[in-house]
Amino acid sequence: MRSVSEFIASFKTILIICSVFVFTISNLQAQKYNFQQLRARVANSQSTNLAEVEVMDDWVSNQNFDGSWPDMTYGNIALTDALNNNHIHRLWHLAAACTRLDHIKYKDSGYKNAVKNGLQFWYDSKSNDANWWFNKIYFPQRLGEILIFMRAFDGFIPQTSSVGINEPEILALFSPTEMKDITSNSTGANAIDIALHYVYRGLLTENGQLLEDTRNKLETLLADNIKADMVYQDHGPQIMIASYGSVFSEGLLRLASYLADSPAAFDIKSESFSKVIRFIHDTQISSTRGPSWDFSTLGRGVSRYDALKASLDYLHILAETIDPENATSYLDALGRLNGKYPPDYNVRTFNKQYWISDYMQHARSGYLFTIRNTSTRTVESETGNGENLKANYFSYGANFMAIDGNEYTNIMPVWDWAMIPGTTFPYIETFPKRHTWGSNFGNTTFVGGVSNGTYGASVLSLDEANISAKKSWFLFDDEMVCLGAGIVDHSDTEVRTTINQAWMQHPSYYNERGKAIEELADLSPDVYLNSDLKYIRNGKFGYYFPNETKVKFTMQTKSGTWLAINKIEDSTKTETGNVFSLWVDHGENPDNASYSYIVVPNIDSNKKAQEYDMNALEIIENTTTIQAVYHKSLDLLQAIFYQAGTVEFQGMSVSVDRPCALLLDRGASVTVSNPSQTYSNVLVRIKKKGKTYAQVVELPTREHKEGASVTVNFKIP
Repeated sequence: MRSVSEFIASFKTILIICSVFVFTISNLQAQKYNFQQLRARVANSQSTNLAEVEVMDDWVSNQNFDGSWPDMTYGNIALTDALNNNHIHRLWHLAAACTRLDHIKYKDSGYKNAVKNGLQFWYDSKSNDANWWFNKIYFPQRLGEILIFMRAFDGFIPQTSSVGINEPEILALFSPTEMKDITSNSTGANAIDIALHYVYRGLLTENGQLLEDTRNKLETLLADNIKADMVYQDHGPQIMIASYGSVFSEGLLRLASYLADSPAAFDIKSESFSKVIRFIHDTQISSTRGPSWDFSTLGRGVSRYDALKASLDYLHILAETIDPENATSYLDALGRLNGKYPPDYNVRTFNKQYWISDYMQHARSGYLFTIRNTSTRTVESETGNGENLKANYFSYGANFMAIDGNEYTNIMPVWDWAMIPGTTFPYIETFPKRHTWGSNFGNTTFVGGVSNGTYGASVLSLDEANISAKKSWFLFDDEMVCLGAGIVDHSDTEVRTTINQAWMQHPSYYNERGKAIEELADLSPDVYLNSDLKYIRNGKFGYYFPNETKVKFTMQTKSGTWLAINKIEDSTKTETGNVFSLWVDHGENPDNASYSYIVVPNIDSNKKAQEYDMNALEIIENTTTIQAVYHKSLDLLQAIFYQAGTVEFQGMSVSVDRPCALLLDRGASVTVSNPSQTYSNVLVRIKKKGKTYAQVVELPTREHKEGASVTVNFKIP
């Protein structure tokens, strides 16, 4: 799969073009299409981010007489390690440069001839890559754009069959060739990408019917990969909001802008297209903080350099031409991504459990906290093509916690992949090889969460890599309470619950119980151990410990390479940086171990750290049967029932007759979900002041809403 950044082009030119359509009717075909205008949209939007002139000049001067390059391999090739420097890549840049009016190499004869000679050699060499993606997506797209660029020199590359290289010969290299095969490699991002070269073929051959057939084919499957919980999934039931989801969104909006105001235009008011818009507006934007993606949404792309950089330039198209009613939201998001606005600028306050995808987002103005889990219904973050080689623990309780958004930027080569933030696992240094391409399902069903839109609780019944545990997260305004119980492992390996592992923003300060003064902990090769820790703070996060816990932390300079986690990264350069790691040490072979800690954002001073009051929270129970927290200031109970049971607090009690996740807001509003998604109702009893109030809460069992939350009001006086 190509990198997301490769395909993010500037759309400002498209927007100008789309707003000033002038159609010239000169013949029967032109009464429907102005193909020259449509091709101009492609050329103007794509001929951006070009290589340096010195680099391109070097390509031209070193090109062989036959159009090949001496440093390139041809025939049956493997380009996986040369995505941004191969034969077609060079031709694309040369073609874009010599056809741009404002480029210094506009109309340069050396560039033009290099493109023609290079196309001739490519056609003659019949080169193919071992990876289907290059043959069906990369090569046809780039070749189509090269031909569209070169139309600036009418007849330079003949449009009909003739002696020497011509458009029909290049178009004959496009694969697949039948409309039905658009979906031969999935219905999502890959289908959009394959459809794009059908559009290029239609624009070059001036075949309006082909454009309309392509549009019609896409409209039948437009939103297939966007599930009812508004998560984009690809390669099986796998979260791909940022990776394939971004390629899908960018590609579709690009197509929509190319074909706008033509008979092949998409119906942007249709149910399917509206679902795509909602996915971008509600889910994609919410998966970013500051300039970064939540690393949980990137699939195997998380192991690539700069993968966390979230551009989303295509939001301009939505703001200006497709969904102007929400323009402010799109432009605010772009401002946060490009640094024009601070990370907290107009951030939406919400909590959402994505019940199909085992994923929860919790956002406030000051931070983003997410939880990525995996059940028997979903699959782990994948490996494939030699990418994401150490992500064995990456999808079982992973927490992305960000304030500025740069907390994890490009940390992956120096990350200790046995210590993913939020996870509980044996500490290992060698990672077993996993099955590829979205085939690694979880082992448990009681995985999910409950949300009332503002607050939420998430649960993972863990049974993976020979370890079992009950893990839960309770999310409020100013803190996230993290509980674990029943931790059992017999691997003779130290088991750790990793609280966080991020770039070390500042020296750390910690405070022990009974002491009024913080102590400083700075870079050191040593491991800090403290069983009487009240809190520790690093950067803008504070971590509080309501119970005596064997806490360890390090602040060390770490080193690593991208190549160690991603075999297609061509850099063997050693990356270094200062990393803060914080974890609970459960020792070897724990039997019914537990933990409790509180993550508190925006604790960046001694004053704030001392003022935070853990007494506002009551951890009612942390066992293998119930995990529950009551927030006194909010008058909010959050509870995970692993079996039928009762929680007592503040002179009242809540009982359920089945396993569930539950919120009780101000003693009356009850929100319930069924994480296992196996039954249709839960009987809830609330006892208060000697009176019992009971309701059967009916849960969704159809329309792909199993596991979604339901809120009822008990009307308790």
